Amino acid sequence: MRKTFTALLILLLASLRLLAQAPITVPNEMEFAGVKLKITADARKEIEETLDLLTRSQYHFQILVDRSRLYMPYVEQVLKQEGIPEDFKYLPIQESQFISDAVSTSNAVGFWQFKKASAQELGLRVDNVVDERKHIITATIGATKYFKRSNFVFDNWVLSLQSYLQGLTGTQRSVDDKLYGAKSMTINGKTHWYVKKFLAHYLAFQDYVGSGKYRDDFSLHNYEGRGKTLRQVSSATNTNYEELKNYNKWLNQSKIPDDKSYMVFYPDPKRNHSPVVASSGDKPKSSGTSTSSSGSSKTTSSSNTSSGQSNERSMRFRPIAGNVGAFPRIKGNTNMAYEPGQIELNGIPAIRAKQNESLQTLSRRTGVKIKRLRKFNDIGERGNVRADKYYYLKNKKNKGKVHYHIVQPGETLWSISQDYGIKQKKLMHKNRMRDSEQLKVGRVLWLRFIRPKDIPVEYSNVLQPQTTQAASQQVSIEPEKTIEQRVERPRTVEVPLKDDNEVFIEPTPLRRLENTATDTVITHKVKYQETFFAVSKEYGVEIDEILEWNNLQVTNGLQIGQELKLMVPKTRFKKAEPKNEVITHEVQKGETMWAISRKYGVEVEDLKMWNNKADNTLSLGEKLIIRKPN
Repeated sequence: MRKTFTALLILLLASLRLLAQAPITVPNEMEFAGVKLKITADARKEIEETLDLLTRSQYHFQILVDRSRLYMPYVEQVLKQEGIPEDFKYLPIQESQFISDAVSTSNAVGFWQFKKASAQELGLRVDNVVDERKHIITATIGATKYFKRSNFVFDNWVLSLQSYLQGLTGTQRSVDDKLYGAKSMTINGKTHWYVKKFLAHYLAFQDYVGSGKYRDDFSLHNYEGRGKTLRQVSSATNTNYEELKNYNKWLNQSKIPDDKSYMVFYPDPKRNHSPVVASSGDKPKSSGTSTSSSGSSKTTSSSNTSSGQSNERSMRFRPIAGNVGAFPRIKGNTNMAYEPGQIELNGIPAIRAKQNESLQTLSRRTGVKIKRLRKFNDIGERGNVRADKYYYLKNKKNKGKVHYHIVQPGETLWSISQDYGIKQKKLMHKNRMRDSEQLKVGRVLWLRFIRPKDIPVEYSNVLQPQTTQAASQQVSIEPEKTIEQRVERPRTVEVPLKDDNEVFIEPTPLRRLENTATDTVITHKVKYQETFFAVSKEYGVEIDEILEWNNLQVTNGLQIGQELKLMVPKTRFKKAEPKNEVITHEVQKGETMWAISRKYGVEVEDLKMWNNKADNTLSLGEKLIIRKPN
């Protein structure tokens, strides 16, 4: 019997290895990509706050770990082949959470979050056939090209990391030249937030993802798909066709191009698994999850559960993990708890109500006004005090000292808010509860943070007293349904077509290079350091169109003086109205494009157009044409 108990205990501890993690400490010093970092107290505080956000929901953290372990082998392989420090492998977790079709508010897409023009300049194919930003190998290769370029300038991988958000010119303007080539840096409150956010991700996932920490219950294989259709790959790999599409969202049509090698990803069909691939619109399932010693999760559907089966559900996370101590916490002279000034409840001055106590008598004994007693203890207008209950004499807190509480029989929102010293309204807000909502036994209440919308209400098995067993069987413990956000998807073909013609996304034809009623064809001469991206931004055209109109490829690059045929709106060439005064402004030290635009009451975009500028960079003494309105 003892051996059996010991074995069960070891198994339980192993299953909680990942989820019951100890708080992660931010060190005073650490190393990233060969650069030694000294982290000041104010920076550690910021990093700790991000760490707390990443790990506060053990369920969400587990999902990120599982999905990251799935794709990490490919990221590590590419980084190693391209000579990029392996520490960068945690950046896709920060950028996209390893969701292949993640889309940012600025229309950056994919694992490494590239905008279309930026991706194309890095050699990624983005068109109606293929979007390589959603392909883990090609997207990672694109990222390594960017890091190589930026590190050629900075010779400092931390600055290269920062430039991934700011761009080369943005980082050059914001950092001291002394940091170029530096092998040691101080991370403080003034350090760019993007760097500190990455360090939080690095610390959060370094012990759980990568360096051999992969999934042993589920893995991705790759198959050379050049020139084949997905249905042919499905047949060759014995993989479900719909599942294959789900793991290969980089392919916009069913037939894979044959111009180069394209690896198709497919799950191992020989093992039972729960899919962890996610899309930008996915929500967590409402079924439970148990955790194995490897950190992977398995999902069991309860949709077909018969009424005769048990209502037991396994928790997605262990709500008690990390909850230290018992509540309420009473300190002071507990023998004199009925007298004011003797005890503290959860660190707040409190008192215990006597027999036949009322708000009036309690107010007289404590010197606290009735109105304040009601506010401090969430007592309504018709409410009163109860004998032997504890009452606060100052405001309760906005959040609890621990993360979760499982509702027990007989508990109410009021009693729980009193036990943990948290305001009742705040408790309801953190759990997205309505005033009329009934509190059910076994519900996991969030005490420190607001339950995210994409995490449904959780329930745990609670031992019910025999006297209430019959009543408890009538209580529904189904998780509440969350409203799934609708995500705009490209139009799909409704009528099934043949394998070699089937299309997932209808092609958008490029505009022909010809004069129309609204557009005109012009010739643009390439200037020094001008790129496809700069030209496309200046004239408001797509890089695809520039390439098509001029029979070019992104990899060819541009040469100074090279002529490009472009089609632009005729309105661009409207003559300035005579009433506009044309003046010249000489750029002074510290002036920005925005400051100059405000000074003369014009728009930044107009300034750039008048002076044929592709971006906002300025040089000291540079002369700008200003068409100042009268």
